[in-house]
Amino acid sequence: MDDPRVMLVTSEMMEAGEKPLLFTGGACNIQGLSGPIRNPGRDRLARWLDEHGWSYFDPQVHPSTHGRDYIWGIDGPQEKKARETAKLRVYEITSTTIAGVTMLEIMDDARVGRVSIVWFNDGLSFAPIGLGNYDQLKKNEVLRHKVGETVFQHLLAYVKAGRQLRNELVLMLADCPHIVFVNSVEELKKAILFLLEA
Repeated sequence: MDDPRVMLVTSEMMEAGEKPLLFTGGACNIQGLSGPIRNPGRDRLARWLDEHGWSYFDPQVHPSTHGRDYIWGIDGPQEKKARETAKLRVYEITSTTIAGVTMLEIMDDARVGRVSIVWFNDGLSFAPIGLGNYDQLKKNEVLRHKVGETVFQHLLAYVKAGRQLRNELVLMLADCPHIVFVNSVEELKKAILFLLEA
């Protein structure tokens, strides 16, 4: 974090008065088979933002990037402030997190007219680690037998809900002039370049 080319704005920097140009939120702290892991998707984006000299707040606080873990009393208020005051917001939606809170944040941005990009980083379908997508899970008779019918039906409903959330978000905001949907890193970069120059 001592590298002057790293444009990451931390909660401590925000408390000292610094404001980020971008907010990069969305899929954070994915639950892997061995517990929570840092999502590497936004690291590519962060390197690109660093190269351009554009400051950003990433609420995925982790020892590898911030030197510590997320502390709600410090990071929660600063995350909200960064999301509200940044010129542009980027929300990453992956296949492995349900993204419910992220989608509420996107809807809030649409409601008040904040310009935001929704980046489906392989996230148009919902396929939690260990469960797969809805069609894969539906055919998993080994898991059905292992957990029982009631739990299995709840898992199916969970994965189906994650899929429907994505579909409904796109349908509900299709005509919103403040929300841009992209499906690749290249589309994301072009959208950022265009919107920062607007």
